[in-house]
Amino acid sequence: MKKYNHWIDNVPSSVFDKINKSIKEFNISPFYSLHQGKTTFMPLANPKNWTIDEFELLAHHHASPNGIPTLRKAIYDKLCQQFDEELCEDNITITCGATHAVGTALRSIINPGDEVLILSPQWLFANGLVYAAGGIPLEVPVFFELSKDPNFDFITSLKSFLSPKTKAIYFNNPNNPTGTSLRRKGLQKLIEFAIMHDLWIVADNAYENYDFTREGFTDIAELEFARAKTFSIYTFSKKYAMPGYRIGYVLSPNEMAERIRKLTLYSIYSVSTSSQYGAYQALQTPDSVLREYHLLARQARDIVVEQLQIPATKPEGGLYAFLDLSKWKGDTDDFIENCIRSGVSLAPGSAFGKNYSQYARLCFTATDHSGLKIAIDRINSVYLSKT
Repeated sequence: MKKYNHWIDNVPSSVFDKINKSIKEFNISPFYSLHQGKTTFMPLANPKNWTIDEFELLAHHHASPNGIPTLRKAIYDKLCQQFDEELCEDNITITCGATHAVGTALRSIINPGDEVLILSPQWLFANGLVYAAGGIPLEVPVFFELSKDPNFDFITSLKSFLSPKTKAIYFNNPNNPTGTSLRRKGLQKLIEFAIMHDLWIVADNAYENYDFTREGFTDIAELEFARAKTFSIYTFSKKYAMPGYRIGYVLSPNEMAERIRKLTLYSIYSVSTSSQYGAYQALQTPDSVLREYHLLARQARDIVVEQLQIPATKPEGGLYAFLDLSKWKGDTDDFIENCIRSGVSLAPGSAFGKNYSQYARLCFTATDHSGLKIAIDRINSVYLSKT
């Protein structure tokens, strides 16, 4: 008998380790790292401007597992305004970023062997978090198909993966890595499907500020009957440019909020007090600043669409484009290594789903606009050398 948790055997290691090692090996300057999801935006928290009197405790004291009341109230007010109704503040849990929030939501609902339908291609940690919770991820091709045909019937695809073990659906929107945005009509179909088959929904809203469609971003939990089935997850990493603060939050269904609090208590006890200070400060950011960040990301997207000479998705949101390398005379690893030798890095498509080994992901906000143009020229040169 194995004397360890065999579910962890299926959890992949970081795909970025090999890339970062190659970057150091070639030591090219200037180098444009477009493989990881980052922005050049200034973080919307500044410790130098913290006023300690605003908070209930000092930064070196640990907060309650429920979070600092001042921050919880600020998050509550934000969500009530977003949903245009009064919510239950007890359903909000402050987490150590979206990764912790997704993992906690999954652990609250999964029993060993349960299956989770992953709308694919997907955030590269989604499968690993399901495995770590003792579940089995099933990748359902959705977002790439929607990028080609907005009327694609993804519900039929979901039905083909259903089994008595199916417990939940996970998706992020706008999608990382394709940039495809799932609109209100599609979200309505998704919640109807979940209700019909008694499934939970884990909705990753990391890119809520970066939906470029005319309709704009819709949180599925805003839709009728959705909140009772939905874990709605948010992070300060992207919207507020604060990835290092490792802070996010989850709005849980009524019956699951206490489970989420228990799991948070027994995984991290509470989020860093200083991170909660930063999150509170970020929530005071004027909408004009968030609109500016949205515009900068959209302008970067437009540069990719106009300049890139490789077939790729046209991002409707998020911070990424997904490059189709099927006509490249070599494998994706070879392409990525050639790009690194040319001073720019991309993430391999295989990290985002088993069907995407001939793709690569480009983060278009990881450098400024002038740097992005140079990086794309380098990527184009590599691609055109072997097609």
